[in-house]
Amino acid sequence: MKNIILTFLGIVLVSLMVSAQQGKEEDPIAQSFFSPELVMQNQQALGLTETQRANIQKEIQSAQSEFMTWQWDLQKEMEKFKSMISKENLSEAEVAAQLEHVLTIENMIKKRQILLLTRIKNYLSHDQQEKLKRIRQG
Repeated sequence: MKNIILTFLGIVLVSLMVSAQQGKEEDPIAQSFFSPELVMQNQQALGLTETQRANIQKEIQSAQSEFMTWQWDLQKEMEKFKSMISKENLSEAEVAAQLEHVLTIENMIKKRQILLLTRIKNYLSHDQQEKLKRIRQG
């Protein structure tokens, strides 16, 4: 279950980073934050303290729990939406209402992801953030 959430979070973060690398202007979100995986993979190089490590771990675990719940809810609402739009005649009001359910859950997920990334960043010192930027650049 932990791997599913990390994979889900990773996919979203990678999509943010890929969009920044596709010749468009750089994505300020991808450039401003550090993925949990990047921080975890470089904790020794960063010299994370036990307090930082514990706080970041706590934030990730809390987010994972919420992401799992929302992922189930999102899947349920998407199934309803797919079923609804596969009909020959559609009620515009019903489609709009169901789409609103889907988008609400997606927005909650995105907001929580940004809050997680914000908290992780805030646990890191200026020097640690600079080191991560250099690591990320290659």
